[in-house]
Amino acid sequence: MNPHLFHFSSQAYPPAQRFEVWRDEVNAIFQIGIEQALAPRFNYQLSTGYAGSILIGCGSWVGAGEPVAYGVRRPQQMIRRDGLDHLYLCLGLNHSLHGMAGRTPLQAGPSSIYVLDLARELDSQIIAGDTVILTLARDLLSPRIRAANLHGSLVRGALGGLLGDYMRSLRRQLPSFHGEELAAVEQATLAMVTAALAPSAQSLAEAEGPINRTLLQRVRRFIEAHLRSAELSPQLICREVGISRAQLYRLFAEESGVVAYIQQCRLDRVRRILESPLGAHQRISALAFDHGFKSESHFSRVFRQAFGYSPRDARDRRPATLPAKAGAVSVEGPGSLLEVLDRLDTQARLRR
Repeated sequence: MNPHLFHFSSQAYPPAQRFEVWRDEVNAIFQIGIEQALAPRFNYQLSTGYAGSILIGCGSWVGAGEPVAYGVRRPQQMIRRDGLDHLYLCLGLNHSLHGMAGRTPLQAGPSSIYVLDLARELDSQIIAGDTVILTLARDLLSPRIRAANLHGSLVRGALGGLLGDYMRSLRRQLPSFHGEELAAVEQATLAMVTAALAPSAQSLAEAEGPINRTLLQRVRRFIEAHLRSAELSPQLICREVGISRAQLYRLFAEESGVVAYIQQCRLDRVRRILESPLGAHQRISALAFDHGFKSESHFSRVFRQAFGYSPRDARDRRPATLPAKAGAVSVEGPGSLLEVLDRLDTQARLRR
């Protein structure tokens, strides 16, 4: 786990104190309040870290039952006192906000990215939930963005969707970033934010690398979710993900092509099953057909080419001492913050 991260959890405190501690220790840039009856139900954890001058925050609701609502304000008195001149971008995975950003009504539901200008007033209510937050000093941004009135706006469209995917990726990877990587993360994040907030030929060109990496992750997730589908093909990927065939082929140029990548993913999935306790209860031919292979002989041939042994040999390699678990290849508890965030991210995608 990255030792440079700041971690906070209200879980360690008695229920009656959790919201008060959260207010005093974490949310220094906002005035927050909650109805007294709801306060004992509040339970939240947060991890933050810097990528250069950008603060990345990952919040998770850990309370029992449904998340609670609480008020969030940034009045003029606070603005004058702290002098913060930053933009605050929040991706609410299952978190929502409604209220007034200055004089602008703001309604941001789950999976929305909203923008707050910390030099402007805010009076709102939040339904606590899982979030990814980027806090950027205004001086880091282009003159076009610095001059724009973004307070209370939602980041929409295709580039907004890509920025959301990129922020989810930051959430998964935040615990593993190290010093030598942080400058590159800062530049990639600035390029993605600039392209989404103020798209232009120049900003899109500067963000080409991060955009392509984010698109590649999106396609890989789609492929992983559809490995058992007989319809999985470049045509289906292009239609469902919303990219051109030429763009898809460019993304997988270093993977020997998208078709080869799909086949390797299917082979990897079947091998994991065969080498797990579940493999004892499944016919190899059924697994092959289930994962898009047209014949058992073809499957066996490409399996041996990929791994150097046959599917039947793979079944013999499984650990004899592990009990079978129904419904999954492996079931493990999270052993690190990275695994916790990755699991929460998967759950958030399923809720969308």
